[in-house]
Amino acid sequence: MTGIRNDDVIRQPSFEDVLPCLNKFFHNCQNLIFTGHNVLFDYKFVKESYRRCRNKNDIQFSTLCTAKLARRLCRKLKSKSLGNLCEHFSIKQKHKHRALDDAFATAKLLLIFLEQLNSDYEFESVDEILKFQNTRIYTEEKKNPALKRIGIKLKDIPKSPGVYKFYNKNDELLYIGKAKSLRDRLSSYFRHTAEISYKLEKLLKYVTKLEYELTGSELSALILESKLIKQEKPRFNSALKRHRYQPYLKIDVQNGYPKIEKVYEIENDGANYYGPFSSGLTVNRILKEVDEKFNLRKCEYKILKPSQNHSTCMYYEMNRCKAPCNFTQTKTDYDKEVDRVHNYICSSKSYSIEKVYEKLMHVLAEKNEFERAAFMRDRLNDVKRVMSYQRVITSAINDKKIIIKMDSESKREFFFIHNGKLMNTFTVAKSDESQVNFVEQLTETSDYLFFSLSKYIKHKFTQFELDEIKVISNFLAQNRDRNVVMEINEDHSMNDIMKFISN
Repeated sequence: MTGIRNDDVIRQPSFEDVLPCLNKFFHNCQNLIFTGHNVLFDYKFVKESYRRCRNKNDIQFSTLCTAKLARRLCRKLKSKSLGNLCEHFSIKQKHKHRALDDAFATAKLLLIFLEQLNSDYEFESVDEILKFQNTRIYTEEKKNPALKRIGIKLKDIPKSPGVYKFYNKNDELLYIGKAKSLRDRLSSYFRHTAEISYKLEKLLKYVTKLEYELTGSELSALILESKLIKQEKPRFNSALKRHRYQPYLKIDVQNGYPKIEKVYEIENDGANYYGPFSSGLTVNRILKEVDEKFNLRKCEYKILKPSQNHSTCMYYEMNRCKAPCNFTQTKTDYDKEVDRVHNYICSSKSYSIEKVYEKLMHVLAEKNEFERAAFMRDRLNDVKRVMSYQRVITSAINDKKIIIKMDSESKREFFFIHNGKLMNTFTVAKSDESQVNFVEQLTETSDYLFFSLSKYIKHKFTQFELDEIKVISNFLAQNRDRNVVMEINEDHSMNDIMKFISN
Protein backbone atom coordinates (compact mmCIF):
# COMPACT_ATOMS: atom_id res chain seq x y z
CA MET A 1 0.00 0.00 0.00
CA THR A 2 2.74 2.45 0.94
CA GLY A 3 5.25 1.37 -1.68
CA ILE A 4 8.09 1.52 0.86
CA ARG A 5 10.79 -1.10 0.17
CA ASN A 6 13.60 -2.44 2.34
CA ASP A 7 16.10 -0.55 0.20
CA ASP A 8 14.39 2.73 1.18
CA VAL A 9 15.12 2.27 4.88
CA ILE A 10 18.19 0.08 5.14
CA ARG A 11 20.68 2.96 5.39
CA GLN A 12 18.47 5.31 7.40
CA PRO A 13 19.13 6.18 11.06
CA SER A 14 17.58 3.94 13.70
CA PHE A 15 15.23 5.22 16.39
CA GLU A 16 18.05 5.02 18.89
CA ASP A 17 20.17 7.28 16.67
CA VAL A 18 17.56 10.05 16.60
CA LEU A 19 16.55 9.65 20.26
CA PRO A 20 18.85 12.44 21.56
CA CYS A 21 17.26 14.90 19.09
CA LEU A 22 13.77 13.86 20.19
CA ASN A 23 14.62 14.24 23.86
CA LYS A 24 16.10 17.69 23.25
CA PHE A 25 12.99 18.75 21.32
CA PHE A 26 10.65 17.46 24.03
CA HIS A 27 12.72 19.15 26.73
CA ASN A 28 12.71 22.56 25.00
CA CYS A 29 8.97 22.60 24.27
CA GLN A 30 6.30 23.13 26.88
CA ASN A 31 2.79 21.63 26.94
CA LEU A 32 3.33 19.41 23.91
CA ILE A 33 0.38 17.65 22.30
CA PHE A 34 1.08 14.60 20.15
CA THR A 35 -0.95 15.06 16.96
CA GLY A 36 -1.54 12.85 13.96
CA HIS A 37 -4.09 11.23 11.69
CA ASN A 38 -5.23 8.11 13.55
CA VAL A 39 -2.80 9.39 16.14
CA LEU A 40 -2.85 6.45 18.56
CA PHE A 41 -1.05 4.25 16.01
CA ASP A 42 1.88 6.69 15.79
CA TYR A 43 1.85 7.52 19.49
CA LYS A 44 1.94 3.87 20.59
CA PHE A 45 4.69 3.19 18.05
CA VAL A 46 6.86 5.96 19.50
CA LYS A 47 6.15 4.90 23.09
CA GLU A 48 7.07 1.30 22.27
CA SER A 49 10.28 2.51 20.60
CA TYR A 50 11.14 4.37 23.79
CA ARG A 51 10.49 1.22 25.80
CA ARG A 52 12.72 -0.90 23.60
CA CYS A 53 15.54 1.61 23.99
CA ARG A 54 15.00 1.41 27.77
CA ASN A 55 15.06 5.18 27.85
CA LYS A 56 14.31 6.72 31.21
CA ASN A 57 12.55 9.69 29.56
CA ASP A 58 9.32 7.89 28.71
CA ILE A 59 6.76 10.10 26.98
CA GLN A 60 3.36 11.00 28.38
CA PHE A 61 1.51 13.43 26.10
CA SER A 62 -2.08 14.32 25.40
CA THR A 63 -3.07 13.22 21.90
CA LEU A 64 -5.10 15.04 19.27
CA CYS A 65 -6.41 13.07 16.31
CA THR A 66 -7.35 14.77 13.01
CA ALA A 67 -9.27 11.63 11.99
CA LYS A 68 -11.52 12.01 15.05
CA LEU A 69 -11.99 15.71 14.33
CA ALA A 70 -12.86 14.89 10.72
CA ARG A 71 -15.63 12.50 11.85
CA ARG A 72 -17.24 15.40 13.73
CA LEU A 73 -16.49 18.28 11.37
CA CYS A 74 -16.81 16.55 7.98
CA ARG A 75 -19.79 14.31 8.64
CA LYS A 76 -21.00 14.32 5.03
CA LEU A 77 -17.62 13.18 3.67
CA LYS A 78 -17.80 9.42 3.20
CA SER A 79 -14.12 8.65 3.71
CA LYS A 80 -12.13 10.37 6.48
CA SER A 81 -8.76 9.08 5.24
CA LEU A 82 -5.91 11.58 5.04
CA GLY A 83 -5.78 11.33 1.26
CA ASN A 84 -9.50 11.95 0.83
CA LEU A 85 -9.45 14.88 3.26
CA CYS A 86 -6.49 16.42 1.45
CA GLU A 87 -8.37 16.14 -1.83
CA HIS A 88 -11.49 17.66 -0.25
CA PHE A 89 -9.57 20.66 1.17
CA SER A 90 -7.23 21.03 -1.86
CA ILE A 91 -4.12 20.18 0.19
CA LYS A 92 -1.39 19.13 -2.22
CA GLN A 93 0.71 16.06 -1.47
CA LYS A 94 3.74 15.27 -3.60
CA HIS A 95 4.32 11.81 -2.13
CA LYS A 96 1.56 9.99 -0.29
CA HIS A 97 2.39 7.56 2.55
CA ARG A 98 5.73 9.28 3.19
CA ALA A 99 6.42 10.54 6.69
CA LEU A 100 7.37 14.15 5.89
CA ASP A 101 4.66 14.72 3.28
CA ASP A 102 1.97 13.13 5.47
CA ALA A 103 3.13 15.19 8.45
CA PHE A 104 2.89 18.44 6.49
CA ALA A 105 -0.54 17.46 5.14
CA THR A 106 -1.77 16.60 8.63
CA ALA A 107 -0.48 19.94 9.96
CA LYS A 108 -2.33 21.86 7.24
CA LEU A 109 -5.49 19.84 7.90
CA LEU A 110 -5.22 20.58 11.63
CA LEU A 111 -4.97 24.33 10.95
CA ILE A 112 -8.16 24.15 8.87
CA PHE A 113 -9.95 22.30 11.67
CA LEU A 114 -8.70 24.71 14.36
CA GLU A 115 -10.03 27.66 12.37
CA GLN A 116 -13.39 25.92 11.97
CA LEU A 117 -13.56 25.06 15.66
CA ASN A 118 -12.90 28.68 16.54
CA SER A 119 -15.36 30.23 14.09
CA ASP A 120 -18.21 27.69 14.22
CA TYR A 121 -17.91 26.33 17.76
CA GLU A 122 -16.18 29.31 19.42
CA PHE A 123 -13.45 27.12 20.96
CA GLU A 124 -10.44 28.98 22.27
CA SER A 125 -8.75 26.50 24.61
CA VAL A 126 -6.89 23.27 23.91
CA ASP A 127 -8.87 21.43 26.60
CA GLU A 128 -12.14 22.09 24.73
CA ILE A 129 -10.71 20.61 21.52
CA LEU A 130 -9.25 17.57 23.29
CA LYS A 131 -12.65 16.92 24.84
CA PHE A 132 -14.53 17.55 21.58
CA GLN A 133 -12.59 14.87 19.65
CA ASN A 134 -13.93 12.16 21.97
CA THR A 135 -17.55 13.27 22.20
CA ARG A 136 -20.21 10.83 21.13
CA ILE A 137 -21.95 11.47 17.81
CA TYR A 138 -25.70 10.95 17.73
CA THR A 139 -26.86 9.22 14.57
CA GLU A 140 -30.55 9.80 15.33
CA GLU A 141 -32.04 13.09 16.53
CA LYS A 142 -34.65 11.40 18.75
CA LYS A 143 -31.94 10.00 21.01
CA ASN A 144 -30.86 13.46 22.16
CA PRO A 145 -32.70 14.47 25.37
CA ALA A 146 -31.98 18.21 25.01
CA LEU A 147 -33.38 18.26 21.47
CA LYS A 148 -36.45 16.31 22.60
CA ARG A 149 -37.08 18.79 25.42
CA ILE A 150 -36.93 21.79 23.06
CA GLY A 151 -39.35 20.05 20.69
CA ILE A 152 -37.82 20.84 17.30
CA LYS A 153 -36.66 18.82 14.32
CA LEU A 154 -33.33 19.89 12.89
CA LYS A 155 -34.49 19.12 9.36
CA ASP A 156 -37.15 21.83 9.71
CA ILE A 157 -34.55 24.54 10.39
CA PRO A 158 -33.46 26.32 7.20
CA LYS A 159 -29.85 26.32 6.03
CA SER A 160 -29.81 30.11 5.93
CA PRO A 161 -27.86 32.81 7.80
CA GLY A 162 -29.55 34.12 10.90
CA VAL A 163 -29.63 34.71 14.64
CA TYR A 164 -30.93 32.21 17.20
CA LYS A 165 -32.09 32.61 20.81
CA PHE A 166 -32.27 30.10 23.67
CA TYR A 167 -34.88 30.54 26.43
CA ASN A 168 -35.54 28.72 29.71
CA LYS A 169 -38.90 27.53 31.08
CA ASN A 170 -39.58 31.03 32.51
CA ASP A 171 -39.08 32.62 29.06
CA GLU A 172 -35.84 34.21 30.21
CA LEU A 173 -33.51 34.85 27.28
CA LEU A 174 -30.35 32.87 28.04
CA TYR A 175 -28.18 33.13 24.94
CA ILE A 176 -28.03 34.81 21.51
CA GLY A 177 -25.89 33.46 18.69
CA LYS A 178 -25.44 33.86 14.95
CA ALA A 179 -24.80 31.39 12.16
CA LYS A 180 -24.10 31.35 8.45
CA SER A 181 -26.21 28.16 8.37
CA LEU A 182 -28.74 27.94 11.19
CA ARG A 183 -29.36 24.22 10.72
CA ASP A 184 -25.66 23.32 10.77
CA ARG A 185 -24.91 25.57 13.73
CA LEU A 186 -27.83 24.40 15.85
CA SER A 187 -27.19 20.77 14.93
CA SER A 188 -23.73 21.10 16.44
CA TYR A 189 -25.28 21.66 19.88
CA PHE A 190 -27.22 18.39 19.91
CA ARG A 191 -24.89 15.77 18.44
CA HIS A 192 -22.87 14.94 21.53
CA THR A 193 -23.46 13.47 24.98
CA ALA A 194 -20.33 15.05 26.43
CA GLU A 195 -21.21 18.60 25.45
CA ILE A 196 -18.86 21.01 23.77
CA SER A 197 -17.78 22.65 27.02
CA TYR A 198 -18.84 22.75 30.67
CA LYS A 199 -20.51 26.16 30.25
CA LEU A 200 -22.38 25.06 27.14
CA GLU A 201 -23.47 21.87 28.90
CA LYS A 202 -24.83 24.01 31.72
CA LEU A 203 -26.66 26.24 29.21
CA LEU A 204 -28.36 23.34 27.42
CA LYS A 205 -29.68 21.96 30.73
CA TYR A 206 -31.81 25.08 31.10
CA VAL A 207 -32.97 25.50 27.48
CA THR A 208 -36.62 24.72 26.80
CA LYS A 209 -37.37 26.97 23.83
CA LEU A 210 -35.59 28.06 20.66
CA GLU A 211 -36.34 30.99 18.37
CA TYR A 212 -34.48 32.12 15.27
CA GLU A 213 -34.59 34.98 12.79
CA LEU A 214 -33.38 34.71 9.21
CA THR A 215 -31.12 37.38 7.73
CA GLY A 216 -30.02 38.16 4.21
CA SER A 217 -26.38 37.25 4.83
CA GLU A 218 -23.85 36.18 7.43
CA LEU A 219 -22.77 39.81 7.79
CA SER A 220 -26.35 40.86 8.63
CA ALA A 221 -26.46 38.07 11.19
CA LEU A 222 -23.24 39.35 12.78
CA ILE A 223 -24.56 42.91 12.98
CA LEU A 224 -27.94 41.82 14.36
CA GLU A 225 -26.30 39.53 16.93
CA SER A 226 -24.04 42.34 18.16
CA LYS A 227 -27.03 44.70 18.45
CA LEU A 228 -29.28 42.21 20.26
CA ILE A 229 -26.61 41.13 22.76
CA LYS A 230 -26.06 44.75 23.79
CA GLN A 231 -29.79 45.36 24.07
CA GLU A 232 -30.82 42.15 25.84
CA LYS A 233 -27.61 41.28 27.75
CA PRO A 234 -28.34 37.52 28.06
CA ARG A 235 -26.50 36.09 31.05
CA PHE A 236 -24.91 33.18 29.19
CA ASN A 237 -23.42 35.41 26.48
CA SER A 238 -20.99 36.95 28.94
CA ALA A 239 -19.91 33.45 30.00
CA LEU A 240 -19.90 31.75 26.61
CA LYS A 241 -19.46 34.34 23.88
CA ARG A 242 -15.76 35.05 23.73
CA HIS A 243 -14.82 37.61 21.14
CA ARG A 244 -11.82 36.80 19.06
CA TYR A 245 -9.71 39.87 19.71
CA GLN A 246 -7.74 40.74 16.62
CA PRO A 247 -5.01 43.37 16.75
CA TYR A 248 -4.75 46.63 14.83
CA LEU A 249 -1.88 49.00 14.16
CA LYS A 250 -2.63 52.57 15.18
CA ILE A 251 -0.90 55.82 14.26
CA ASP A 252 -2.34 58.67 16.30
CA VAL A 253 -2.18 61.29 13.54
CA GLN A 254 -4.58 63.50 15.49
CA ASN A 255 -1.69 64.33 17.82
CA GLY A 256 1.16 66.68 17.03
CA TYR A 257 3.91 64.05 16.74
CA PRO A 258 2.23 60.68 16.05
CA LYS A 259 3.58 57.33 17.22
CA ILE A 260 2.68 53.79 16.16
CA GLU A 261 1.37 51.10 18.49
CA LYS A 262 -0.57 47.83 18.72
CA VAL A 263 -4.19 48.07 19.90
CA TYR A 264 -7.24 45.80 20.12
CA GLU A 265 -9.95 48.47 19.98
CA ILE A 266 -10.79 51.18 17.44
CA GLU A 267 -12.10 54.55 18.54
CA ASN A 268 -13.56 57.59 16.86
CA ASP A 269 -10.46 59.60 17.70
CA GLY A 270 -9.15 60.61 14.25
CA ALA A 271 -6.26 58.13 14.32
CA ASN A 272 -5.22 55.91 11.42
CA TYR A 273 -6.03 52.24 12.08
CA TYR A 274 -4.62 49.34 10.06
CA GLY A 275 -6.23 45.94 10.52
CA PRO A 276 -7.67 43.77 11.84
CA PHE A 277 -4.74 41.38 11.46
CA SER A 278 -5.43 37.69 12.03
CA SER A 279 -2.20 37.22 13.99
CA GLY A 280 -0.46 39.30 16.63
CA LEU A 281 2.80 37.92 15.22
CA THR A 282 2.27 39.99 12.06
CA VAL A 283 1.64 43.17 14.05
CA ASN A 284 4.64 42.56 16.30
CA ARG A 285 6.93 42.07 13.32
CA ILE A 286 5.66 45.20 11.56
CA LEU A 287 6.16 47.24 14.75
CA LYS A 288 9.71 45.93 15.08
CA GLU A 289 10.53 46.83 11.47
CA VAL A 290 9.00 50.31 11.72
CA ASP A 291 10.98 50.83 14.91
CA GLU A 292 14.22 49.83 13.16
CA LYS A 293 13.69 51.52 9.77
CA PHE A 294 11.89 54.74 10.66
CA ASN A 295 12.30 57.49 13.21
CA LEU A 296 8.99 57.82 14.97
CA ARG A 297 9.06 58.81 18.63
CA LYS A 298 8.92 56.16 21.34
CA CYS A 299 8.00 58.29 24.39
CA GLU A 300 4.50 58.86 25.73
CA TYR A 301 2.60 61.87 24.38
CA LYS A 302 2.01 63.29 27.85
CA ILE A 303 5.74 63.89 28.30
CA LEU A 304 6.28 65.25 24.79
CA LYS A 305 6.50 68.97 25.52
CA PRO A 306 8.74 70.65 22.94
CA SER A 307 11.16 73.02 24.55
CA GLN A 308 14.41 74.61 23.46
CA ASN A 309 16.00 73.49 26.74
CA HIS A 310 14.57 69.96 26.69
CA SER A 311 17.36 67.35 26.66
CA THR A 312 17.19 64.48 24.19
CA CYS A 313 16.55 60.86 25.23
CA MET A 314 18.62 57.75 24.55
CA TYR A 315 16.69 56.99 21.33
CA TYR A 316 18.17 60.14 19.79
CA GLU A 317 21.66 59.05 20.85
CA MET A 318 21.00 55.65 19.23
CA ASN A 319 19.77 57.36 16.02
CA ARG A 320 16.31 55.81 16.53
CA CYS A 321 14.55 59.18 16.83
CA LYS A 322 15.20 62.69 15.48
CA ALA A 323 14.16 64.35 18.76
CA PRO A 324 11.09 66.43 17.88
CA CYS A 325 10.87 67.06 21.63
CA ASN A 326 13.50 69.81 21.44
CA PHE A 327 12.95 70.98 17.86
CA THR A 328 15.94 69.02 16.52
CA GLN A 329 13.39 67.74 14.00
CA THR A 330 10.79 70.08 12.55
CA LYS A 331 7.08 69.29 12.51
CA THR A 332 7.14 69.22 8.69
CA ASP A 333 9.95 66.67 8.58
CA TYR A 334 8.28 64.55 11.22
CA ASP A 335 5.01 64.51 9.24
CA LYS A 336 6.96 63.31 6.20
CA GLU A 337 8.34 60.45 8.28
CA VAL A 338 4.79 59.53 9.32
CA ASP A 339 3.76 59.49 5.64
CA ARG A 340 6.70 57.19 4.86
CA VAL A 341 5.53 54.75 7.54
CA HIS A 342 1.96 54.89 6.19
CA ASN A 343 3.17 54.14 2.65
CA TYR A 344 5.42 51.34 3.90
CA ILE A 345 2.41 49.64 5.51
CA CYS A 346 -0.21 50.32 2.83
CA SER A 347 1.45 50.50 -0.57
CA SER A 348 2.48 47.62 -2.80
CA LYS A 349 5.44 49.44 -4.35
CA SER A 350 9.08 48.34 -4.21
CA TYR A 351 9.70 49.50 -0.63
CA SER A 352 6.71 48.22 1.27
CA ILE A 353 5.84 45.46 3.71
CA GLU A 354 4.36 43.30 0.95
CA LYS A 355 7.47 43.49 -1.24
CA VAL A 356 9.92 43.10 1.66
CA TYR A 357 8.10 40.03 3.01
CA GLU A 358 7.70 38.48 -0.43
CA LYS A 359 11.41 38.89 -1.19
CA LEU A 360 12.46 37.49 2.19
CA MET A 361 10.10 34.52 1.76
CA HIS A 362 11.73 33.58 -1.55
CA VAL A 363 15.25 34.02 -0.14
CA LEU A 364 14.49 31.70 2.77
CA ALA A 365 12.90 29.11 0.47
CA GLU A 366 15.99 29.13 -1.77
CA LYS A 367 18.11 28.45 1.33
CA ASN A 368 15.83 25.50 2.19
CA GLU A 369 14.75 27.24 5.40
CA PHE A 370 11.19 26.15 4.80
CA GLU A 371 9.82 26.76 8.30
CA ARG A 372 10.99 30.38 8.30
CA ALA A 373 9.76 30.78 4.72
CA ALA A 374 6.33 29.46 5.76
CA PHE A 375 6.29 31.91 8.68
CA MET A 376 6.97 34.80 6.27
CA ARG A 377 4.33 33.48 3.87
CA ASP A 378 1.73 33.60 6.65
CA ARG A 379 2.77 37.17 7.59
CA LEU A 380 2.59 38.17 3.90
CA ASN A 381 -0.89 36.68 3.47
CA ASP A 382 -2.05 38.45 6.62
CA VAL A 383 -0.80 41.82 5.32
CA LYS A 384 -2.34 41.27 1.87
CA ARG A 385 -5.71 40.37 3.36
CA VAL A 386 -5.75 43.45 5.58
CA MET A 387 -4.61 45.85 2.87
CA SER A 388 -7.17 44.55 0.39
CA TYR A 389 -9.94 45.83 2.70
CA GLN A 390 -8.08 48.61 4.48
CA ARG A 391 -10.61 51.14 3.21
CA VAL A 392 -13.28 49.60 5.43
CA ILE A 393 -11.43 50.37 8.70
CA THR A 394 -12.60 53.34 10.76
CA SER A 395 -10.35 56.24 9.87
CA ALA A 396 -9.71 54.89 6.40
CA ILE A 397 -13.38 55.39 5.53
CA ASN A 398 -13.73 58.92 6.82
CA ASP A 399 -14.82 60.97 3.81
CA LYS A 400 -15.37 57.69 1.92
CA LYS A 401 -18.48 56.25 0.30
CA ILE A 402 -18.67 52.48 0.07
CA ILE A 403 -21.14 49.86 -1.15
CA ILE A 404 -20.72 46.23 -0.09
CA LYS A 405 -22.51 43.67 -2.25
CA MET A 406 -23.06 40.14 -0.97
CA ASP A 407 -24.70 37.18 -2.68
CA SER A 408 -26.31 34.09 -1.18
CA GLU A 409 -28.17 31.30 -3.00
CA SER A 410 -31.45 33.21 -3.20
CA LYS A 411 -30.66 36.78 -2.15
CA ARG A 412 -28.39 39.71 -2.77
CA GLU A 413 -27.68 42.18 0.01
CA PHE A 414 -26.29 45.73 -0.20
CA PHE A 415 -24.66 47.71 2.60
CA PHE A 416 -24.36 51.48 2.11
CA ILE A 417 -21.56 53.06 4.15
CA HIS A 418 -20.89 56.79 4.37
CA ASN A 419 -18.12 58.34 6.50
CA GLY A 420 -17.77 55.15 8.48
CA LYS A 421 -21.46 54.80 9.28
CA LEU A 422 -23.72 52.02 7.96
CA MET A 423 -26.48 54.19 6.51
CA ASN A 424 -28.77 51.62 4.89
CA THR A 425 -29.16 47.96 3.99
CA PHE A 426 -31.18 46.43 1.15
CA THR A 427 -32.01 42.78 0.56
CA VAL A 428 -33.16 41.75 -2.92
CA ALA A 429 -34.62 38.32 -3.69
CA LYS A 430 -33.06 37.05 -6.92
CA SER A 431 -36.33 35.45 -8.00
CA ASP A 432 -38.47 38.47 -7.19
CA GLU A 433 -40.31 39.66 -10.28
CA SER A 434 -40.60 43.19 -8.86
CA GLN A 435 -36.86 43.82 -8.76
CA VAL A 436 -37.48 47.00 -10.74
CA ASN A 437 -38.95 48.56 -7.61
CA PHE A 438 -35.84 47.63 -5.65
CA VAL A 439 -33.61 49.13 -8.31
CA GLU A 440 -35.60 52.36 -8.07
CA GLN A 441 -35.16 52.42 -4.29
CA LEU A 442 -31.46 51.66 -4.64
CA THR A 443 -31.12 54.47 -7.16
CA GLU A 444 -32.79 56.93 -4.81
CA THR A 445 -30.66 55.75 -1.89
CA SER A 446 -27.45 56.00 -3.92
CA ASP A 447 -28.34 59.47 -5.13
CA TYR A 448 -29.21 60.67 -1.62
CA LEU A 449 -26.24 59.17 0.20
CA PHE A 450 -23.47 59.49 -2.33
CA PHE A 451 -24.33 62.62 -4.25
CA SER A 452 -26.72 64.78 -2.22
CA LEU A 453 -24.59 64.11 0.89
CA SER A 454 -21.23 64.55 -0.79
CA LYS A 455 -20.40 67.18 1.84
CA TYR A 456 -21.86 65.16 4.68
CA ILE A 457 -20.69 66.54 8.03
CA LYS A 458 -18.80 64.04 10.13
CA HIS A 459 -20.67 62.95 13.21
CA LYS A 460 -19.70 61.61 16.60
CA PHE A 461 -19.87 57.80 16.45
CA THR A 462 -22.04 56.09 19.04
CA GLN A 463 -20.66 53.00 20.73
CA PHE A 464 -23.03 50.81 18.72
CA GLU A 465 -21.81 52.38 15.45
CA LEU A 466 -18.20 51.73 16.46
CA ASP A 467 -19.07 48.11 17.23
CA GLU A 468 -20.86 47.89 13.88
CA ILE A 469 -17.72 49.12 12.09
CA LYS A 470 -15.62 46.53 13.91
CA VAL A 471 -18.04 43.75 12.95
CA ILE A 472 -18.00 44.78 9.28
CA SER A 473 -14.23 45.27 9.08
CA ASN A 474 -13.46 41.97 10.86
CA PHE A 475 -15.88 40.09 8.64
CA LEU A 476 -14.46 41.52 5.42
CA ALA A 477 -10.90 40.88 6.54
CA GLN A 478 -11.72 37.20 7.14
CA ASN A 479 -13.97 36.71 4.10
CA ARG A 480 -12.22 38.66 1.42
CA ASP A 481 -13.10 36.36 -1.47
CA ARG A 482 -16.82 36.25 -0.68
CA ASN A 483 -17.56 39.95 -1.01
CA VAL A 484 -17.51 42.71 -3.56
CA VAL A 485 -16.81 46.27 -2.52
CA MET A 486 -17.09 49.50 -4.48
CA GLU A 487 -15.38 52.59 -3.12
CA ILE A 488 -16.99 55.62 -4.72
CA ASN A 489 -14.90 58.65 -5.59
CA GLU A 490 -15.56 61.93 -7.37
CA ASP A 491 -15.00 60.35 -10.78
CA HIS A 492 -17.87 57.87 -10.41
CA SER A 493 -21.31 58.59 -11.78
CA MET A 494 -24.72 57.20 -10.92
CA ASN A 495 -24.42 54.89 -13.94
CA ASP A 496 -21.22 53.40 -12.49
CA ILE A 497 -22.97 52.70 -9.20
CA MET A 498 -26.03 51.13 -10.84
CA LYS A 499 -23.81 48.97 -13.04
CA PHE A 500 -22.05 47.69 -9.93
CA ILE A 501 -25.37 47.03 -8.20
CA SER A 502 -26.97 45.19 -11.10
CA ASN A 503 -24.00 43.00 -12.12
